[in-house]
Amino acid sequence: MVVNEKPFQVTVIVISYRRPEGLLNLLHTLDRQESRIANVAFKLDVVVVDNDVAATALPVVQAFEKSGTIPVRYVVEGHQGIPIARNAGLASVPDDSHFICFIDDDEWPSPHWVEQMLLTQQATDADCVLGAVIPVYPPDAPKWLVNSRVFESWTFPDQAPLTAAATNNVMVSAAFIRRVGIQFDERMRISGGSDYLFFRQAVAMGMRIVWSAGAPVYESVPRTRMNIRWVLRRQYRLGNTFAVADRLSGKLPQVLACGFKGFLRLGLGAIMLPGLALSPYRGMRALVHVFRGAGMIGGSFGHILEEYSQSRLGADRSARSHSI
Repeated sequence: MVVNEKPFQVTVIVISYRRPEGLLNLLHTLDRQESRIANVAFKLDVVVVDNDVAATALPVVQAFEKSGTIPVRYVVEGHQGIPIARNAGLASVPDDSHFICFIDDDEWPSPHWVEQMLLTQQATDADCVLGAVIPVYPPDAPKWLVNSRVFESWTFPDQAPLTAAATNNVMVSAAFIRRVGIQFDERMRISGGSDYLFFRQAVAMGMRIVWSAGAPVYESVPRTRMNIRWVLRRQYRLGNTFAVADRLSGKLPQVLACGFKGFLRLGLGAIMLPGLALSPYRGMRALVHVFRGAGMIGGSFGHILEEYSQSRLGADRSARSHSI
């Protein structure tokens, strides 16, 4: 374990698009971050990237600044698309930052989230630390869908080595990002999944990823997502982005392997389908395999599910990034 003489400088990047209540709640919980361990003392700052040319998140940031104590840099990225906004966030990270965290604007961490991320990083000397996302359901959530556990995230033993990560709860070494110069692939602005490709490329460049069991964040699951149609579409999209990422890599063997894995998933799901009669969990596992496998097959043959379509991306493409 490395002993630091000065507090670590940690920058949290938040990509936001018209979620004022979630963003304000997140900023306040970030403001309450604290460390109980001298070896992982830190200073925190936040970069909010508003992916709305109308700058709808500005009043939220201004309201927070009246009572908040942590510095917030507000950036408007008028070219809409999640990887574009993520790259704008990376470009806005201060030069003295040691670590960069990503968290979504509909999530919030515990008061010791950053502390636990740093503790895991110091214990392992990893380039990247990933944590769980714990769903928080509305009071009227269908019990069968909650029991299916389809909204629950990965879980692994503490400090377990991983080969993949996502930007919904992650901390990465700023030095690693600067050294290799990696960015999010903006060709995935419509399909989604650019974080999957980003971390896969980073691992190929030598990034070491580990799990932090003590650093979960919490995600509000809106009632509009609590239906079978949304869940299955999302599973198809996830499989589809795996294949899209492989196609963007330009390596035919990877594309063929992804399609083959898709057929295996589809077949496994079909075999498991009788589980629908036994329990919500077993039934949803079967459907997850079927739809994620179908997405992988479709993507391998060139079909891209436009999760973030032109209606979501907006009509204004002439806007430029600027800070306020």
